[in-house]
Amino acid sequence: MYILLLSGGSGKRLWPLSNDLSSKQFLRILEDNQGQKQSMMERVFLQLQEVGLSERTVITTTEAQLDAIEHQLGQDVAVICEPSRRDTFPAIMLATSYLAEIVDPTETIVIMPVDPYVDTSFFETFTALDEAAHSHPEALHLMGVEPLHPTPKYGYIIPETGDKMARVKKFQEKPTTAVAEQLIQEGALWNCGVFACQLSFLMKQLTAQDVPTAYRDLLASYNALEKTSFDYAIVEKTESIYVHRYEGYWKDLGTWNTLTEEMPSVLHGNARLLKSTNTHIVNELQVPVLGIGLEDLVVSVSPDGVLVSSKEETPHLKEYLVDQDLPPQFEWKRWGYATILHQQLLDDGRYAVTRRLHIKADQKISHHYHEHTDSTWSILKGKAEAIIDGERQLLEAPAVVHIPQGVPHTLKTIDDLIMIEVKYSVDWTEEDNYPLPISLRSKG
Repeated sequence: MYILLLSGGSGKRLWPLSNDLSSKQFLRILEDNQGQKQSMMERVFLQLQEVGLSERTVITTTEAQLDAIEHQLGQDVAVICEPSRRDTFPAIMLATSYLAEIVDPTETIVIMPVDPYVDTSFFETFTALDEAAHSHPEALHLMGVEPLHPTPKYGYIIPETGDKMARVKKFQEKPTTAVAEQLIQEGALWNCGVFACQLSFLMKQLTAQDVPTAYRDLLASYNALEKTSFDYAIVEKTESIYVHRYEGYWKDLGTWNTLTEEMPSVLHGNARLLKSTNTHIVNELQVPVLGIGLEDLVVSVSPDGVLVSSKEETPHLKEYLVDQDLPPQFEWKRWGYATILHQQLLDDGRYAVTRRLHIKADQKISHHYHEHTDSTWSILKGKAEAIIDGERQLLEAPAVVHIPQGVPHTLKTIDDLIMIEVKYSVDWTEEDNYPLPISLRSKG
């Protein structure tokens, strides 16, 4: 059995804390058993380790999220990188072409989102999915959970019987509360978004699409694939579908009102609440936030913006957001993270961008240069060995280093390094250029 975790999404439903580069699964807003901050992705991967499935887990994602995954899970996790975001069906087909070259076609593939909030028992039930996929290799197998209450937030699966494993009668995607109540009376289950089948089942779907089936060929033509969901392309057109009843705890933390229900505290970060009820404040900045006399609200503060919303309205947040020209103000990196402190269009047409970089100890920054960017580093804390224009030097506070455009540079940290970087460039961001490798050259 192999587990395929789908990691993607624009991050808008949990704005301003999440964005294209730091989606909801990377938010360290939960806590582990020791009280340490933990993301949804870290929680799920730890649970997979506990049941012995982590080494048979593959994550599909876009290049924009690679650094965040490596930062939180390390470099050993298997990742399939999509050239662009094209919804769940193309992502699953790309993963199918990859697995088909290394896995027996009779292996069970369990496909699921990377960020459900569940007990570890959820993953222990995958053995039943594996057995069912071998008993019914022509079918698709889903997981459904007993609804706690009628809600329009989830999709519903209506089984033909109340058995532990039953054929699916029909689906209902996010009904009204009144319709949801009627569906529950009919024995409906919440759709967990989990699909299981034999790899051969997916290979048949891939072959039927009239696209390259070899992984590298499909990767090369990926951007031409139609954007569509796995539900629409496969589930709705599959005749033999079974649902497996899960009786444990399950929740999708995809909106602020559901996420705050699982937060260990009503406060996260530098914040205070007075004379308030059912209100959460999440503050990712160092400036203090004070709430007085608030009721049923979510207050979220991050480098990307400020949200003040009733909890009732947060499921509709994505509809209210408009496209923004500025890049995300926070992003995870393999070596740590970066926060944009200030950005401005100058009178000469160039852009000034000031970032705070936190680089972990014993990390390497790629040997690169910027053709149109001048940079200045101001070291605040820690030590690093740098090579700038071929010359080695030790950087530590309060050193200030200027790197003209076109000059190759790299560094390797000795301690955790915190520095302020000021860039003057022709654009908000400029892609790295790579000269010939030197001794500190790394992949990131």
